[in-house]
Amino acid sequence: MSQGTVHLAATTLAGRFSLFVTERFPFASAAARDAFDAAGGAIDRDEASIEALRSRIGPELRARICRIAPAEPGETTPGIPAQERFAHAVDELVEACDGFLRRASLRASLTPEERREILRGMMLTRATDNRLKAFFAGGEVRYGDTTFQGKGFRSLGQEAIYAAGIRLRRGSAFAKATADKAVQTHGPKDPGTHGPVWNGDVVAPLIRDLGVALAMKPDAETVRMVLSAQMGKAGPPMNGKDLHVGDFDYGILPASAPLAISTLTAAGMAMAFAREGSQRVALSFIGEGGSSLGEWHEAINLCAARRLPAVFCVQNNQTALSTPVSEQSRVRAFADKASGYGIPGITIDGTDADEVAAAFAWAVERARAGFGPTLIELVCMRMCGHAHHDDMLYLGKDPQPSWTYAPLSEQGYANPALYAYWSARDPIAVYADRLVSEGVIERSSADAIKGDVIAMVEAEARGVIEAPWPDAAEAGTGVFAGEAPRVRIDVLDPAVRGGIDYDPSLPPVEEAPPFDRKGSTLLEGVMLGVGDALRNDPRVFVYGEDVGGAYGNAFLLLRPLLAEFGNRILNSPLAEGGVLGVCVGAALAGQRPIGEMQFNDFVATGFNQLVNNAAKIRYRWGGSVPMVVRMPWGGLRHAGPYHSQNTEPWFYRTPGLKIVVPSTPADARALMASAVADPDPVLYYEHIALYRDPRVKQMLGDAVPTPVPIGKAALRRAGNHLALVSYGAYVHVAMRVAERLAPDGFEAAVLDLRTIAPIDRESVLRVARHCSRVMIVHEDSRTGGIGESLAAVIQEEAFDSLDAPVRVIGALDTPVPYSPPLEHFFLPGEEEIERAARALLAY
Repeated sequence: MSQGTVHLAATTLAGRFSLFVTERFPFASAAARDAFDAAGGAIDRDEASIEALRSRIGPELRARICRIAPAEPGETTPGIPAQERFAHAVDELVEACDGFLRRASLRASLTPEERREILRGMMLTRATDNRLKAFFAGGEVRYGDTTFQGKGFRSLGQEAIYAAGIRLRRGSAFAKATADKAVQTHGPKDPGTHGPVWNGDVVAPLIRDLGVALAMKPDAETVRMVLSAQMGKAGPPMNGKDLHVGDFDYGILPASAPLAISTLTAAGMAMAFAREGSQRVALSFIGEGGSSLGEWHEAINLCAARRLPAVFCVQNNQTALSTPVSEQSRVRAFADKASGYGIPGITIDGTDADEVAAAFAWAVERARAGFGPTLIELVCMRMCGHAHHDDMLYLGKDPQPSWTYAPLSEQGYANPALYAYWSARDPIAVYADRLVSEGVIERSSADAIKGDVIAMVEAEARGVIEAPWPDAAEAGTGVFAGEAPRVRIDVLDPAVRGGIDYDPSLPPVEEAPPFDRKGSTLLEGVMLGVGDALRNDPRVFVYGEDVGGAYGNAFLLLRPLLAEFGNRILNSPLAEGGVLGVCVGAALAGQRPIGEMQFNDFVATGFNQLVNNAAKIRYRWGGSVPMVVRMPWGGLRHAGPYHSQNTEPWFYRTPGLKIVVPSTPADARALMASAVADPDPVLYYEHIALYRDPRVKQMLGDAVPTPVPIGKAALRRAGNHLALVSYGAYVHVAMRVAERLAPDGFEAAVLDLRTIAPIDRESVLRVARHCSRVMIVHEDSRTGGIGESLAAVIQEEAFDSLDAPVRVIGALDTPVPYSPPLEHFFLPGEEEIERAARALLAY
């Protein structure tokens, strides 16, 4: 092929179409070329001509390709005839060719105004990136007597991502006032806060996607937000609590780390958008390195399974911090992974802003139409270090901020050949030249835009330098909605001790329905609570493994609700991280999800979504995550180390998560109401051994009960000599031990914690001070458990009232064994607890 032919193939629509089909479907390349010619061939590149060609080429291509259909019946995959597999391949080919032409049409439809905005946006991105680097290198901001550089990540060479946002629902037109309750679609704000409620599309950019964040709201306020976040200054939305970029009031989900967290949050938002029928779309961005994380795969898979309105982008910039692509994956192109999920995937030049704009417009168009997610790979190169401090290692020297790429030194770890190749493809320079050559903009106007964005960024940088630091006391705010600021108190300080008025009396025994073997079980109490929530709030839905269909969860707990609410009790793929991430995203988008872990043990695979995502969002940037996670748990059932664990201590010390543990059917129903209504994430632990225990049944009635306040313990039995403090199934064990002590004149009070986080310290300290002797009993292992933590609180704050050390009774420090005699030895039994109680009474 001559050089002229190569150039023709690369520049004409026919040539690009031929190359596209040959690369993706080589068996069909000849048929595709013939179909293209038969459909009209089109030498014009205007939108109307391409759309006319697009309308004709499908039938032509099908007619030609079907000539090679398998003639003989047979199976290549068990249960799937070869003809069916072939028909699927034909559909994939036709859809891919249609997508290629639709993207070409969309590219042709880009208006001069849109293209000038893209140029300005890319320039704004680089100017902002340069200023972030200047902050890091310049020492302009000081905290006390020291220089504060800030920490941040660069996006040099990847500015074309701005074009991904050009046709999204973005900008102030989609920001509605919070007073307009009818349009409130993302999570509620704390009382007293102000700001819009977002009704546009949502992007979830990561550390290289500064451009798409700016595209959602390309103004000085967004630039200030970006600069302020890195420098830790006062101001919304981070107010110094996080360095990551985002503004959810304008559809920019703040990034998280580890990097794949946000992909599942975006998937949850897509679930919410599908449920509300709003045609909004969630867009997830990640690098090729981050695409190796399991959460990314879970997100794409669950979105594909339900055809949710989502777009996934992989920015393949050749290096994950320092790991090259060859050590990251064996795929030819990262977009090829899309076929494993049954969705389209395309690879395009990530430095060509027109291609980026067309690709995302096409993918979003598909998502709005109900066709599900698309995977877009943008191939580009990171022309800077991983972060500000890494420029020196990546390039071999620390360059000054510049509008051109720094030369690569031999000492740098960047690949020299790749760096040279991509140095010639600067997205801003190439695009400016293209617009000038096509008459879209004058060179002087392009230069003026550059000057304007530099001036805007510098003005905002000066504002950040002069801005105050956040009030130090803000560090103790924003963990939960509406709570008082958290502070450290020296309880041994005489001034503090002298100012506390202790109540020496017991709290009253809480009224509750008596146990009645004709009543409802705890399992039924949970079911009724879920049913109440579904019935009373259309935003509530249930999401988890095997919860829907004809099954109704592993314990059949939800089966009675399927006939009435089957379309809101949704099966998830087998992926606990996916369940939790969807709940986070859906909650942020205004839904009230109830997620289910089939067994609480399995939450380990979703740990990241709880501790690094759900628990931190309100604290980081004020977002509300009203989600409930049902956690069937506990031993006493001979179920072994993977179906009996106590995971509640894992989350007890995670600020931002509430934990409730009902021990009775009435509390199970009433605490579910409180958990669903709560503006923060609630882990709802339900003890499996109590599910069908005939001794723990209560008459519940038909009326929805008064919610039980989260954070309020319940005194189950009054007593003066000993306080037994417990939760879950061991509340009933403690009650039986108290009854065994009574004939000997020892009256033990039994306090059911009911909420583990935030714990009811007031009630705990009241019973401790009243009884003077305290035993904390739980089935969790003792070491590092909730009991030891609570014992420390009692001994520190009620020491003067104690007549004996606080005892903690728990299981052995081993995994949970399976065999009945082993589990019996592992768990504290009634006799052991009684002996310990008598010893404490005799102390």
